[in-house]
Amino acid sequence: MSIKLAKVLRKRDHWFAEWWSSILLISVGIYGFCAPDSFIIQQSFIDGFLKIIPVHLWECLFVSIGFFQFLVLSSESFIGRGVAAFLASSLLIWGFLNILVYGEWHFSLIAWGVFSAINLYALSRILRGIERDYEPF
Repeated sequence: MSIKLAKVLRKRDHWFAEWWSSILLISVGIYGFCAPDSFIIQQSFIDGFLKIIPVHLWECLFVSIGFFQFLVLSSESFIGRGVAAFLASSLLIWGFLNILVYGEWHFSLIAWGVFSAINLYALSRILRGIERDYEPF
């Protein structure tokens, strides 16, 4: 790997983490539409989420917030990234707490917790101005 590529990857590691978060949200939402009887979806959505709004609305939220985060990352807008990170972290924290309280333990609990922390960290960097001041694109 060239030194220039390594520097670019190091400077944009938070961008890539947010990108993976958007892919996770989109994937979970689409998977929920395609395989509604899956064990993972049963544990992730149905145990507690249906007590507030229908499962299809949660799936739409996952896809739309993930797609919004993906689009904002392409435009490299700090305000947009902040809003997307806030929405994604809120949804992922809700999912994490839903599985923790209502469901049984499985791997999505770890994934949702890690990606909610990634989005909260990205949000804190954007709000403090670190992204703008120290990591120019």
